[in-house]
Amino acid sequence: MRSLRAMYIAVIVMTSGWLAGQSWAGPQLGGESAKSAASEASQVQGFSCYRMSADESLLSVQKKALTLAREDALKRIKTFVESTGQGSAHGLDPEIVAAAGRVGLSNERITRQEVKAGQVCVGIAATPNSKDIADLIKQRLNAKALAQTLKVDDPVVATSVSRFGMKVWTNKKEGEPFVEGERLIIYVESEKDAYLKLDYYTAEGKVVHLVPNVFTSEARIQGGQKYSFGDDGAAAEFKISGPFGDETIKALVSTIPFDPALATTDQISDSIAYLKKVQTVLKAKAKESTWSSAMVALVTSNKDDLQAARERKKIAGSGPRGPGSSPPGKPEQPIDIIGVPGREK
Repeated sequence: MRSLRAMYIAVIVMTSGWLAGQSWAGPQLGGESAKSAASEASQVQGFSCYRMSADESLLSVQKKALTLAREDALKRIKTFVESTGQGSAHGLDPEIVAAAGRVGLSNERITRQEVKAGQVCVGIAATPNSKDIADLIKQRLNAKALAQTLKVDDPVVATSVSRFGMKVWTNKKEGEPFVEGERLIIYVESEKDAYLKLDYYTAEGKVVHLVPNVFTSEARIQGGQKYSFGDDGAAAEFKISGPFGDETIKALVSTIPFDPALATTDQISDSIAYLKKVQTVLKAKAKESTWSSAMVALVTSNKDDLQAARERKKIAGSGPRGPGSSPPGKPEQPIDIIGVPGREK
């Protein structure tokens, strides 16, 4: 089985792991857990409170307070704050925060927790991985920009009444993310007999030329017939893998052979350079009725990132958030947490 990673198809999202098992682990012994002054100085701290509502459990509110404390810690990392610009009505974009939290904070530990006046407050300290955050944010934002370019700026969006029907879709409902390890199947159907070009624009800025370079027997298709790519017994079967983010599958059909300028013997090429070439060719054929196109957008994601982003959105839209305060001082016996992302198990 060929995986998307093997083909460099980086086939959303999003972030820091959740507590596993019990919410809090026991305190560590002070002697073994003591750190050098230099190590402590390199850490960032986060602190936040969350008010309990009548229908929420203490464990649920603890998790929400911890999520907000992580977000507060991320905001204190200069690279993260300068790189995002992904604000929303409730704060930073949950998908960016989720992904950044997974790679951006390591050696995380709870430095303070308290429950009083109907709210839970949590303080954390963690080591920032600033370069990892910057690289991840750059990759995610570039993927979003490319997906938007394909959606808005592609000349095939300028419709022509003489073009014929064409559609492309996947084995998931529109808007439903693909999660790491899941199978991807692509479907194509043209109204007319035509030559086919099927391209996969990945989240890492590459384009994989599926037809005719991977699936060679489908270079010419029959009108009104559904074709599948990645199904059982196909020339290639796809499993979702990272890097994750916004991606696009684009199908182009023509009743006459394609312009030689679009021919390539490579299975993979740079997405921006290839897209410019496609746009140049299609602009010259804008009024011709010999071709048509369709595309489908999808988001790929790490499972933990996806869950964390969904939970963050729930927090933003659910009960009242308590006021934050300055990060607390170091406690005598720091409390470790279970399931911290970035830690060796």
